[in-house]
Amino acid sequence: MSEWREKLTNLIKSLPNKQKLFIGVFIAAGVITILYQFNWSGFGEDSNKSVAIREVINPKNGTIIKLTETTENFQSGKTFWDWLGLASTLAIPIVLFQFERREQRRADKRAQEEKESAEKQAEVEKAIADKNLREEALESYIDRMSQLLLDKNFKTLDIKNPLRDAALDVARARTLSVLRRLDKDSERKGNVIEFLIDAELISELNLSGAKLESANLESVNLINAKLESADLTSANLINAKLESADLTSANLKDAELFCAKLKSADLTSANLASTNLRIANLESANLNGAYLNGAYLNGAYLNGAYFIDADLTGADLTGADLTGADLTGATNITIDQIKSAMNWEKAKYDKDFCTQLDLPPE
Repeated sequence: MSEWREKLTNLIKSLPNKQKLFIGVFIAAGVITILYQFNWSGFGEDSNKSVAIREVINPKNGTIIKLTETTENFQSGKTFWDWLGLASTLAIPIVLFQFERREQRRADKRAQEEKESAEKQAEVEKAIADKNLREEALESYIDRMSQLLLDKNFKTLDIKNPLRDAALDVARARTLSVLRRLDKDSERKGNVIEFLIDAELISELNLSGAKLESANLESVNLINAKLESADLTSANLINAKLESADLTSANLKDAELFCAKLKSADLTSANLASTNLRIANLESANLNGAYLNGAYLNGAYLNGAYFIDADLTGADLTGADLTGADLTGATNITIDQIKSAMNWEKAKYDKDFCTQLDLPPE
């Protein structure tokens, strides 16, 4: 019996609150209905019977006769106030149940709000801690680099001195390391490059493969910088001076190179997809094998630039100056695309493409 009782209890506990309430009301109604069938329960109608015996004289013979009289009165078993009291009694557990549910919901809501507040606070503290770590990394880098340059008397070392090469190797390792630690911190990455420029190391330090994604390098002087295979995705290089910079195989996807100075820069096999090169100076720049899918070259100065085997799919050349540009072997170019540029007839093309442009073959 106890086993069945335990199973029933567990079953009821597992039910949703609404079902529990419905079952409670159903049981109460059933109990009232059953009790109504029994008068002794106080429900339904009550009957009050009274028996009275009185003696009367028989007018015929003058004898005394005993007469038994039974009187039965019916009245309601419960008054309105009785029912109201009963209803109040039954309502108490329901009210308590609803109160408990409401308090539970409030407690759950408070717990959730406290949890969200704690998580938000933890995120803020983590962001502050990360910012402090990045600032410490930058300060440590500058201090160590300054010490390195001073200890080695870098400025006085002959260009062929082995100590100079060793110092540059250490400087390169430390620079690449701090750029990785700064991750997507564009401002502090820009500070690293500015330090190298101020220390006159930018043209000597090989930053091949440097992680400069989203770095803010607007208007910086990167002339002769060695940035082969560097990750410059989405980097801000507006007005940057990159004359003769080595950007071979660099990833410049989505980078901002508006009005940048790239004269004689080496961009061989560079990824320039969707790169903003509007009004940029690319005179004599090497773009052989570069990927220029969707690049913006509006108004760019492309005099003497090399586009041999470059992919120009969807590149916008509107208003670009193609005087002397070499586009032999360039792929995915169209007649409309070329004719939207200035001085397009003064550029070099494949023989077949010259025919399509109604130009005499070279």
